[in-house]
Amino acid sequence: MSAPEALKWLAGGAVAAVAPQCDPRRAVYVIGHMRCGSTALSNVLVSRPEISGYGEAHVRYSGRAALGVLLLNQWRRGGWRRGGRHLFDKVLHDRYDAAAWPGYFAGRAIFVARRPGPSVASIRNLFATLGSAEYAGEGEAEAYYAARLRTMLALWQRFPAERRLALTYEGLVAAPDAALARVTELLGVDPPLANAYDANAASQARGAGDPLTSHRFGRIDAAASRQAAQTAGEGSDALLEVLYRDFAALAEDRPDFHRIAT
Repeated sequence: MSAPEALKWLAGGAVAAVAPQCDPRRAVYVIGHMRCGSTALSNVLVSRPEISGYGEAHVRYSGRAALGVLLLNQWRRGGWRRGGRHLFDKVLHDRYDAAAWPGYFAGRAIFVARRPGPSVASIRNLFATLGSAEYAGEGEAEAYYAARLRTMLALWQRFPAERRLALTYEGLVAAPDAALARVTELLGVDPPLANAYDANAASQARGAGDPLTSHRFGRIDAAASRQAAQTAGEGSDALLEVLYRDFAALAEDRPDFHRIAT
């Protein structure tokens, strides 16, 4: 660990020790993969005064100090609310939560996944549009998606049933009010979450959200889904479809579902 990184974690540990917001039970996470609709959902959440955050903070959840680092990141980025009861983060990569410390699972988690064909195509389109060679190679986006879905399925098992919720991208954009009603119940917020946000709340912050389309909208909108679908293919291999079906079974709350794909 570099000296600046060590200093950041030392400061995070000090903040976590004294800030009530850093109680692991107050944390709210959107756990998903790239291009799953997480930015619009995050924008809705961080538009609420009781939720402090801005989007994807890129924090590795290896201990309670991570919550102090999260708070400091929010403060530096202008996303921290002194009076916010909850600290929010969006987590899209295994390097941040695949080996999370036990306190991570005391928070509340909203899992979101999207069908593999459109997800993989959209990931590749995103990085091509940004001029990045990342995920351009054969199978790179597919490998990321498969690994992330496996991690999400494993993480799901570790959150208590009353502190977790699964949503599909397809269900979120088709019936956002119903999805947000479920999120409201999970978080216990009042008044209920409304399908509206300031598009600059998270999506415009560097590294925090979707840099292509989210800032054009002020709500979770099927139009955004249709626009994304113009660059998203439908093909995917059988393994990816199995992983997604396993996740969708959780989102559908099927009581007879007991298998996790390996």
